[in-house]
Amino acid sequence: MFTDHFHISQKNANVIFSVNYIVDIFLYFCTFVIIITVLKQSAGQYISKLMVRDHYNQSALARELGISRQMLSYIVLDQREITLPLSLKIESLFALPEGKILKIQNEYKIRQYKESLRRELFERLEQAHAFWSYDNVTANNLPDELLIEKVFVHLDMDDIAKLFELFPKKYIQKVWRENMAVQGEYLFDLNVMIALVFFHIKKPEAFLHRQEMSHLKKITHYA
Repeated sequence: MFTDHFHISQKNANVIFSVNYIVDIFLYFCTFVIIITVLKQSAGQYISKLMVRDHYNQSALARELGISRQMLSYIVLDQREITLPLSLKIESLFALPEGKILKIQNEYKIRQYKESLRRELFERLEQAHAFWSYDNVTANNLPDELLIEKVFVHLDMDDIAKLFELFPKKYIQKVWRENMAVQGEYLFDLNVMIALVFFHIKKPEAFLHRQEMSHLKKITHYA
């Protein structure tokens, strides 16, 4: 009987552990979704949520902030930028950390700009028939590494320079070094130009030769 009681207690403990584990996973997922949602929202969307939370309509909030209802409507629709003085008023009213509104506004603008720039480069690559051998490739599902490689190979200097607005220089150089600079005679002249102009590498021919030899050693080592 003691043994049966022990087994029942152990089963109950396992059930409790499983339930707690599921709850933890659910809460983690919800937190992740909330973070992603906050990161993607604009300043206008964020202010709209604050209005709902604190039961403000546009007229009442506009009076509190000392602006016209029409101006507030433009701000909520992201058709007007929020000035520093106004952002401080909003943060004071809703008890937000200083700088939060402008941070959201600027991050949203950066994200919109980068998405637009990525689409622009993708469209130019499509015009250059860079994806003739790929199925169902879009600006959204194209891997960053492949975008960088294709821009280097198919587009001009001005377009290549735009990569440095999209990605960190160290990441671009890593992709180039590992995927392009190791290819020997293939793209050699292009790689010399990239090494000199964009990464300021002295003696690019010697650098490219070292990269190729190192790559070949790795291949033969794992063969």
